[in-house]
Amino acid sequence: MNFTNLFEMQQQLDERIIATHPELKETDNLPWKILALQVELGECANEWRGFKKWSKNQSARNKDIECHACKGLGEFHNQIFHGAEHVDDTTEICLYCEGTGVQEKNPLLTEYVDCLHFILSIGLELSEEWIIEADYEVYRYVQGARNVENTIEQFLVVNKELTYFSVDYNVIHYVELVSQFLGLGEMLGFTWKQVEQAYLSKNTVNHQRQEQGY
Repeated sequence: MNFTNLFEMQQQLDERIIATHPELKETDNLPWKILALQVELGECANEWRGFKKWSKNQSARNKDIECHACKGLGEFHNQIFHGAEHVDDTTEICLYCEGTGVQEKNPLLTEYVDCLHFILSIGLELSEEWIIEADYEVYRYVQGARNVENTIEQFLVVNKELTYFSVDYNVIHYVELVSQFLGLGEMLGFTWKQVEQAYLSKNTVNHQRQEQGY
């Protein structure tokens, strides 16, 4: 898998954000992007729930959540009466979920690709061409030499690599960060095809948010 397309899409989004917020143009944007990634990693762990040993519910929220308004139907069925007489049946699309029946799609995967947005954005700040053109196997190979026992440890390893990078904006630390992050995705049960598709969907949403002044 080649990262080039994802980097290009992320660059288009970053450029749009800067156009909307021109004060970022002459700013060192790495610190807030690193902090944003830390926050997103926390939100990803929160959806995974496996660290919540105090809770009886440690199951990952990794399935689509049905719309609470239409109960997953995507529409409402109404009966019209004139007095006691049944006149007509009507159907209307649920506006809350726009007829999909889904309130939220795979929250865990959504949070993971939110992290990926900032992973890519940080890489673009480094302006290293070979980083942008590196394929999936190159990044994954680095992680393969450092397998850990469980997902909790993998979250900690990703955060550790992010801390190393935050102290020294080093290309080597960035490659380690990406590779460990990909390893985390595999431990969470995601295929790369799933991640790509989810990234494309969320990237579209992020562009829409810029249009709407989010």
